[in-house]
Amino acid sequence: TGVQTCALPIWLEVLSGQTQDVTIPSRGEAKVDWRVKPRQTRTVKLTGKALTDEESDALEIELPVNFPGVKLSASRGGSVAAGSGAEFDMTFPDKIEAGSRSLSIRIAPSIAGSLFGALEYLTSFPYGCVEQTMSSFLPDIVVRDVVHTLGLKTELDEVSLQEKIRAGLDRLYSFQHPDGGWGWWETDDSHPFMTAYVVAGLVQARATGTQVQDDAINKGVQWLRKDLAADSKLTADFRAYLIYALTVAGQVDPAELSAMYGRRANLSPYGMALLGLALENAKDARAGEIAAALESSARQDTEEAWWPATRDPMLDFETDATPEATAYVTKFLSHQKKNSPLLPKAALWLINHRNEGYWWSSTKQTAMVIYGLTDYLKVTNELMPNLAITVFVNDKAVVTRKLDQTTTINSPDFTLDESKLLAGTNHIKVTTSGTGRLYYGARAEYYSTEAHFQKSGTTSLNLLRDYFRLVPGKSGDRIVYDTVPLQGTVTPGDTIAVRLTVTGSEWKYMMIEDPIPAGTEFVEKDNLYELRNRPPWWNWYFDRRELHDDRLAIFQTYFTQGQRDYFYLLKVVNPGVFEASPARVGPMYQSDVMATTESRRLEVK
Repeated sequence: TGVQTCALPIWLEVLSGQTQDVTIPSRGEAKVDWRVKPRQTRTVKLTGKALTDEESDALEIELPVNFPGVKLSASRGGSVAAGSGAEFDMTFPDKIEAGSRSLSIRIAPSIAGSLFGALEYLTSFPYGCVEQTMSSFLPDIVVRDVVHTLGLKTELDEVSLQEKIRAGLDRLYSFQHPDGGWGWWETDDSHPFMTAYVVAGLVQARATGTQVQDDAINKGVQWLRKDLAADSKLTADFRAYLIYALTVAGQVDPAELSAMYGRRANLSPYGMALLGLALENAKDARAGEIAAALESSARQDTEEAWWPATRDPMLDFETDATPEATAYVTKFLSHQKKNSPLLPKAALWLINHRNEGYWWSSTKQTAMVIYGLTDYLKVTNELMPNLAITVFVNDKAVVTRKLDQTTTINSPDFTLDESKLLAGTNHIKVTTSGTGRLYYGARAEYYSTEAHFQKSGTTSLNLLRDYFRLVPGKSGDRIVYDTVPLQGTVTPGDTIAVRLTVTGSEWKYMMIEDPIPAGTEFVEKDNLYELRNRPPWWNWYFDRRELHDDRLAIFQTYFTQGQRDYFYLLKVVNPGVFEASPARVGPMYQSDVMATTESRRLEVK
């Protein structure tokens, strides 16, 4: 016998459940429930102790607190020369969930240092399709290569880095299709961009000393050659990318290069840069002509230079691909025209247009920009900084720092929680002195309860979420279930079917995220449930489904115009009142497109 206690922190409000005495036999167990409500906090720690006269034990666990509402953000990235500064506002709108606001700011004394925020975004991205896997581990490799080549002072965790690289490689090997190509996931069709991206990436990784399976590269090259020869509908820019990837792998076809060069008038600046890189890999002197043409086509002002692009040629949709185009032109000119006055202006444009604060609009775009900037860094020596900087938020100094050759280039960001922020507009001011240039990024995040962010769909993309109770019954000796629209309360042990209905136009690389109520758990083997009258939405038509601790994620490589239904099952496990934030759907590489459902409250008695 002994005393069992559970310490509830002050940021948990106890709604029901008092001090209780329980008797637990040897090797037995007992369950004691407390209903609690978290206050304005992001995590809580719970401590349980079992105390006796002879032996004692304790357990402490930390649990995340997920805010209700739709997660939104506002970002700002830029740079200033020493002796100047920057001032801007970050504004939080009305109707925000209390405690959910935060403001993160990151500063770096060099372009190389500014890339580490982007690397953290890539390596911490919660999903791992082929593109995201490649865009995660390859940038780590190329940035590490630059750091070592230039002798930059940084705090790289080599052990952790190697683990990430090995995990990325293993995932790519497992996702390679039997035909030798890669798709978005392991179960869909092989895709020319995904295959070319992986082939070129594996070769680049091998060139830096990373051990790579040659057989995986060779099979990918074979698939890529067949597709390039068979697909006459490839756009000029996309064809240029596939040819470039093959030349990276040592596969040079002079006739193919000449044919592409003859059609260069059909190429955008993005495609021209890719063709130039392919010619360069083939040691073809015509690369110099491409470089000159790209220099003459630049858009520029007194500080910045860029090459516009209005379409992603690899993923085939309209979008602002200017960061990728500018990055690949920068990569190419860094080889061909390393003294071009356009290069520092292009690098500055890329850093100043980090539209997500520390990174660019997607994993793919962020990785592509890193590939361009790292080649630029290898051929240019940034002015060694000697900076004194102060960052003010609402006229209060929140960081003062000296940045010079003795400091590491990958300084961590600093985050202000809600207690240090104003409810509406927050004014940020950056001041500098000394020599060099300061690169900064700011990101405000919050959860909105604004009504127009719920049920926000349109005719081009809409999402509905419905809950059904599974009611068990008998059909002979078998247990069968009926689906009944969920109304009222549920009890622990009940099973809930969640239907997600997507309607709209044609989309590519679509993802649905659906937060689940905290008192439920996923039923993984939902195929074992037999329905008496199976509804038409009870199917498993998706490219990938992932069950995370707090949400479901469904991925559909191609969504055809019309309607498609998805479902999953939840088991009710804990009593309480829980709120599921709105589900959301959108194409992963077009972050400005999103549709949401309403919130859903679940009461368990």
